[in-house]
Amino acid sequence: MLKLLLVVLVLGLGVAGWLGFAHWRALPRASTEVAELTPQKRVMLERLRAEKKFQPHDYPPLGYTGAESEEDRIKATAAVNNVIDNLLALPDGPIQARVVSRDIGRGMKKVGWLATEDRDRTGDYMIEVWYILGFRGATGRFAHGSWYKKPEGYGEPLPPGWSAPDKPRPIG
Repeated sequence: MLKLLLVVLVLGLGVAGWLGFAHWRALPRASTEVAELTPQKRVMLERLRAEKKFQPHDYPPLGYTGAESEEDRIKATAAVNNVIDNLLALPDGPIQARVVSRDIGRGMKKVGWLATEDRDRTGDYMIEVWYILGFRGATGRFAHGSWYKKPEGYGEPLPPGWSAPDKPRPIG
């Protein structure tokens, strides 16, 4: 009986390891780009930070019904605002994609237990920050389905409400 238990345990760990590796490989490699943090981008980030987030919307490709609870809205908003605050604390000038990607990863970990729709919307805000900064490559944090169309030459789909990489939705 003990041998059977050990075999099942070893097989279970092997399968879990394989699934973890497969998931890790499904994510795109993070961009190595460098973008410029400018006063104009800073204004956009400040407007995004001031916006009341996680409200219902019907931007394509998928709508959003709003945060599942007020507590979840507060947690998710804090995760997004923390990334923005970290960026706003930097001086104008070059910023590496890996720095922003690392902050996005930390923010996404904070919302890991929220409802799927709220986690996805948090990711949309993070990608919006990514686009505001002017990065073209992938964040390395998200694997998107085929229903999310990526603009030619970009590694992430457009955030909800954006009509082009240089045409954001009205913020605030």
